[in-house]
Amino acid sequence: MTTATNTTITKDTITAALREVVKESPDKVYEAPAHMDREGNGLCFYVHTDTEGNTVGAGCIVGTVLHRLGVPLEALARVEGLSATGALQSLDINPDTHLGEELRKVQIRQDDGETWALAYRQVFGEEA
Repeated sequence: MTTATNTTITKDTITAALREVVKESPDKVYEAPAHMDREGNGLCFYVHTDTEGNTVGAGCIVGTVLHRLGVPLEALARVEGLSATGALQSLDINPDTHLGEELRKVQIRQDDGETWALAYRQVFGEEA
């Protein structure tokens, strides 16, 4: 995967990738790997690792979208623990303040156990 730059990731590319991800996995309910969620707090992770700590792929919906757009997993791992809005800012991706807030809301709904399609629909008011 090529490395994306903040100029290639725009509001339109994020929105399109989000729709694609939701369409591909509408019934997905995010679950962090048990070995990563040691506290049992149900947090999501942008990047999933195996039990030895090796990176295995993108995790939550926002991590999946950003990785699809070319953000390296290593960069996503550095923003673990930040909200979607905070991750975008830390990655120097600033397509739109409103979109950052919408991604944060989708992420929260995902973390509450909703399917990716329902989380998207509740925030954007439409099917992906």
